[in-house]
Amino acid sequence: MNPQLLASGLYLLLVLLPSIAGSQAKTGSEKFSAKVIYEALSASNALIWLGEDLGIYEKHGLDVKVVHGRGAAPVQALVSGSVEFGAFGGASTIAAALRGSDLVLVAAKPNFMVMSIWTRKGSPIKSLTDLKGKTVGVSLAGSSTHSIARLALRKAGINEKDVKFVFHGTLPDIFVSLGNDWVDAGVASAPRPGFHEVADLSIERIPFLQGAIQVQRGFLQSRRPVVLDFLKAYVESIKVAKEKPDLAVGSIVKHLRMKPDAARTAYRSFANVWEEVPYIRSESVQAILDLHPRDAVKNITPDKFIDNSPIKELEDSGFIKQLYGK
Repeated sequence: MNPQLLASGLYLLLVLLPSIAGSQAKTGSEKFSAKVIYEALSASNALIWLGEDLGIYEKHGLDVKVVHGRGAAPVQALVSGSVEFGAFGGASTIAAALRGSDLVLVAAKPNFMVMSIWTRKGSPIKSLTDLKGKTVGVSLAGSSTHSIARLALRKAGINEKDVKFVFHGTLPDIFVSLGNDWVDAGVASAPRPGFHEVADLSIERIPFLQGAIQVQRGFLQSRRPVVLDFLKAYVESIKVAKEKPDLAVGSIVKHLRMKPDAARTAYRSFANVWEEVPYIRSESVQAILDLHPRDAVKNITPDKFIDNSPIKELEDSGFIKQLYGK
């Protein structure tokens, strides 16, 4: 593992471990304390930030601390039990599960690619086919940006071995590399002034679990009511984001320090793929499995990584219909 990523992960765990005791169940009217960790500095996490900014978690009986981690740190934190909820890429979750972790996907964020290929303005790269022999910046090996880049290259008929991937910690780091001419192109969701969009991969609604809500299976079994409460808040945040764009844009501006116009553009990209009932789709997980060596995923189906039962319970109970006034 990259030493820098390992160091960042260990640091995050050291910060979180002392407060694990605060995540124990509360009694009476006290709220259950939990943490949710995200990785991508992307508008996709507006749903997580809205829950904090608008007090939606508290409304559903939870005291939730939203934590950011770079690189592999979010997966490490969730696997170790230092946090209760994850809100990061489906590709990272599946890779961890294939290595034997107890992680399971319980809600989508989203089920489709919402990424673009970017270059510097004036770059000779005008299409995906021009990437052959070039360097492409992505966030982390096996991450959503890396996986989506590989799928995009396949779609363009390019062997991924003909492209050199350069790994970065965060999406902003990719643009730093682009701006300094350290890479020829980069994969990211958020627009940045001064860069050229070579391909918008979200237009075709290509199935791919770019982001999700994850928990440990053991936590889902032992604290199912807590998971249900968190997902109630998550589903309500989706409703707020879709029906009150200004609130979602405000959270994006606040947490990503974006200019309002750029935040609105980023918001619109994700608003089209946020679903009222955020089931994990099998085809979006299968797209990730297809990127793994055949021997590594032989006889493995998407169901191994998915538990849609909490979302189904919310739907069957009428909670989601009532939320939308149906």
